[in-house]
Amino acid sequence: MEQDKRKIGIAVTIGLGAVLCVWLATTVSSQQIQQWLDLLGQWAVPGYILLFTLLPALFFPVAILALAGGMAFGVIWGSIYTFVGAMLNCALMFLLARYLARDRVQQWLKIKLGQTWLERMETVTGKKGFALLVLLRLIPAVPYNAINYAFGLGSMSLGQYLAASAVGIIPGTVVFINVGDKVAQPGSQQFLWAVLLLVALVVVTGVLGRAIFGTNNQQTKGENKNET
Repeated sequence: MEQDKRKIGIAVTIGLGAVLCVWLATTVSSQQIQQWLDLLGQWAVPGYILLFTLLPALFFPVAILALAGGMAFGVIWGSIYTFVGAMLNCALMFLLARYLARDRVQQWLKIKLGQTWLERMETVTGKKGFALLVLLRLIPAVPYNAINYAFGLGSMSLGQYLAASAVGIIPGTVVFINVGDKVAQPGSQQFLWAVLLLVALVVVTGVLGRAIFGTNNQQTKGENKNET
């Protein structure tokens, strides 16, 4: 009975948090977050890291946070603070999925990813799992939240998960932070290069994603035909 009450409490908390983050995502811009960080003064850095640790777990878009980090702290420190916050968030979401809200997360991921891909991500481990996670982290189109929760349901250890996440997160972090840093100079050559780097990341990883997901979809269809 106590366990059921705890599960209900966790589900309600996550649900309310998700509603709050959806509302924030539709009403709060990167510039507003940057202005709020400026108001925090010496607490801006821990405030930003705390936001990046908690909000993505409730489905707040990480791109908005990353752009705000670039605007508030510049490329170098913005990338460092974002990386720290992202790693803390990865650990948080992984542990939530594994130990606290497993059933709820599993139901959500079945809708988000589909049963086949969820099963693949739950069972993959070792070098193959490490490489897959790095590749998924590189692709902006792959939902950041879904990756965290899906691997939390699987058999990969927390240490291996964080190591692969660290490798995969760095390129996208630097690119998004760079855009945020240059966004105040929309007509400058630096801003143009920042945007071109972002477009290049999206295009290259998009092709990579199609290759990965397309190959797996073909394998799945082949497996289904063999079963029938």
